[in-house]
Amino acid sequence: MDMSVKDVAELLKVSEKTIYRMIKNETIPCFRVGGQWRFDRREITSWMEDTREFSYETAVGDPTRADEESISVVEFLRRGGIYRKVGGETKEEAISASLELIRTRIPELDPKRLFDAIMNRERICPTAVGHGIAFPHPRPFKEFTAPLSSIALCCLAKPIPFGALDKEAVDTLFFIFPKSERRFLRIQTKLLRLLREEDTVGALKEESDDALYQALSRREAEIFGVGK
Repeated sequence: MDMSVKDVAELLKVSEKTIYRMIKNETIPCFRVGGQWRFDRREITSWMEDTREFSYETAVGDPTRADEESISVVEFLRRGGIYRKVGGETKEEAISASLELIRTRIPELDPKRLFDAIMNRERICPTAVGHGIAFPHPRPFKEFTAPLSSIALCCLAKPIPFGALDKEAVDTLFFIFPKSERRFLRIQTKLLRLLREEDTVGALKEESDDALYQALSRREAEIFGVGK
């Protein structure tokens, strides 16, 4: 069910002005319908679980701090890599297999420790966001930040149950490795927005990395502006 700015402000017990600041800072999942901002209740529920370990200042503060990188989903994805036909019969097996593959690109990653933290988060609230997509990540996040932000995409060999609210099995996993808590929220928010586009979702299902990079670059420029 979609929510309005007023609905989310009441839910978070903050002012509508604060919600608009979160939208401007790209730290809350949202989308436009007829010129008005709307929020998917499933995405907000998961977002609230993530921010519970942060202060709301992390989500609404100044986004132009000196340690912030320029956000580029495609660049982050090139850093983390795309992995296809990842095996696994269960959520646990798929996440474990994904982390082992990602370690080939990010050697400092500790798969066992990160796996345990991710599964703790999954027990609190599944990270599936619908349409066969999930964002497995740990909670709290501050122990798993990285020198440079990156995204790893793992396309599963077959869909598996993931506890999604829409009951749909998951075949696409996005792992975000941020350099800060704020960076995680901003990358997740931008990805959720991009994944509302049919051509982006369609490119995910193709076995072509170049096609996906092109679709993401095009939509990112159209929605957020070149270089934003």
